[in-house]
Amino acid sequence: MFILKGKIQIGDLTFRSIHEVEITKSVEDLMDTAIIRMPAKFKIRQNGEQKFTEEAIKSGDKVVITLGYRDRYEGVEFTGFVTSVGSKIPLEIKCEDAMWLLRRKNITKAFGKTTLKDILKEVVNGTEVKLSDKIPGMVIDKFIIKNANGTQVLQKLKEDYSLSVYLDDDGKLYAGLEQLNNVGQEVMYDLNYNLVENNLEYKTEDEKRLKIKYTYIDKKNHKKSVEVGDDDGETRTFHTSVISDENQLMAMAKAELKKNKYAGFEGSVKSFLIPFATRGMAARIIDKKHKNREGKYFIKKVVTTFGMDGARRDATISNKL
Repeated sequence: MFILKGKIQIGDLTFRSIHEVEITKSVEDLMDTAIIRMPAKFKIRQNGEQKFTEEAIKSGDKVVITLGYRDRYEGVEFTGFVTSVGSKIPLEIKCEDAMWLLRRKNITKAFGKTTLKDILKEVVNGTEVKLSDKIPGMVIDKFIIKNANGTQVLQKLKEDYSLSVYLDDDGKLYAGLEQLNNVGQEVMYDLNYNLVENNLEYKTEDEKRLKIKYTYIDKKNHKKSVEVGDDDGETRTFHTSVISDENQLMAMAKAELKKNKYAGFEGSVKSFLIPFATRGMAARIIDKKHKNREGKYFIKKVVTTFGMDGARRDATISNKL
């Protein structure tokens, strides 16, 4: 029998009765987020004084969420900070990971020829955030930061260089190609066994009609674009203000097309809390009825829910590995 077991630490408070928690992690988002829901007007004792929960919890309080099943699995699913405390019923406490620290750091600095890693070092300097050891040796000719906070700098790097930027499960800042992080870790999903819901759809390469458009925009708003893929396909547009060479733009567009146009599954699967899965892992899909469809796929997003209705992980896959 699987008995839910959870613990939420907020500042110096510990809650073991969890009404509802939702944790979202994605390689496409800068930050992991968590929403904690609990009854409003619930009193707790803090420093010898009775307070309502919404009075005792403040923005900036450290948050650690541990979830699991008694005697079967237990793990820290989220570490971060409170960003806001609502007033509605149920009470909603919104949290984000250590990007909260980088958001509060203002930076003004001009780089000549530099590297991605050197820029990231400046972003995390003076905070408790460390850099991942998987950051690529990317050379950047020029980069200017003018009165921007850390997350604004990261968002610009993400958009201008088509990078995946986020804090990994060790709390380290990663920036690079999305598939180069968490390589080697995988979770197995048997479509006929260990799923609560199967929202996957199998498509051939010809059925995936897709067009990729890359556009360079200079400071005077002059544009230069390249396109690859199917003329009648869904158009996905990417912008850059730093890469103007058409050959390089075309190479980036072709790489994006190859990543997304493949014969295989797309969509999501919903499982229980185990097996464990997080964004960046590989999902090995087992389909005993259609052996030719089996394969490994990149997990780009995982939403974990835990509460009165049980525990679930909803994993969204992207390209085939």
